[in-house]
Amino acid sequence: MASHFPHGWNNGVVIKGVPIEIPHSGKVFWVNNSGVNPANGKTGVNRANAGTYLHPYSTVDFGITQCTAGRGDVVYVMPGHAETVTATSLSLDVAGVTVINLGQADSRPTYTMAAATGTVNVSAANCAWVGGYFKSTILDCASAFTIAAGKGFTLDGAFFEDTTASLNYLSIVTTGATDNDADDLTVTNNVWYGLNTTPLAFVSILAAELRPNISFNRCDLAATSGGEFITLAAKVVLGAMIEGNIHNVVGATGTATGIFLTGSGTSVGVMRNNMVASLDTTGELIITAGTGLVQFENYYTGTADKSGKLWPVVDAA
Repeated sequence: MASHFPHGWNNGVVIKGVPIEIPHSGKVFWVNNSGVNPANGKTGVNRANAGTYLHPYSTVDFGITQCTAGRGDVVYVMPGHAETVTATSLSLDVAGVTVINLGQADSRPTYTMAAATGTVNVSAANCAWVGGYFKSTILDCASAFTIAAGKGFTLDGAFFEDTTASLNYLSIVTTGATDNDADDLTVTNNVWYGLNTTPLAFVSILAAELRPNISFNRCDLAATSGGEFITLAAKVVLGAMIEGNIHNVVGATGTATGIFLTGSGTSVGVMRNNMVASLDTTGELIITAGTGLVQFENYYTGTADKSGKLWPVVDAA
């Protein structure tokens, strides 16, 4: 049915006492397969439904396929929605699309990795993913999100959890190996609760990138080796901002590489106000030496019930 207000409201609109704002320029599509429908709404069905609030689609990937590149379309995922993710079942492959998961705690949309290659493939520029609960039910799921040719990608406010020590993630975000394909990567306000003893890194950067912003995330890991917060391998990042993260990992004692960040390239950027805890009381290496990042107010402790100490030592010059 056509709207009675095709040109919108010049002065905004208030419905049931709530002001309605629309801060995006594109179309909106809805996804819900939970069986708990809005009043007068239908169960989610791809193709047969129109992707509206009352007639949603049943999968996020189909909702993304209905978007138009560069228009700023948004896919809303309703509380209670659930999907199983395989290597090719969920792709952010339309430029400028934002996926927003609604709900709190147990009502958040759930994405279950049921294959070691299960991942959200990001292969279009300027996309964003907000919220949702991700769990691994497979041994060594390689990465929850894999970014290839996905410049400007944002991951915000999602929760990642290993089901057991052997049904686990290795990494949460992994870039491709082509330089600058993941420029302007933003990873903020996410949580990883990891139970495996030998994971890789929360964010694995496998190519030279510009302006990564990895801030205000939290990792609680049972790792006794590996389990870094960020790995740069031998890659160089420029304009990096790494701020306000909490990395709590069991850690092996006397480790020779950075517990928080490891890499062998000379990068440029700022690492500040991060807090790191592990059992490494010998080397106490928050980052591998020689990364090139400048440090402000980072703290480390290897002992419970004691406050962290400033790391590295204060510049005396």
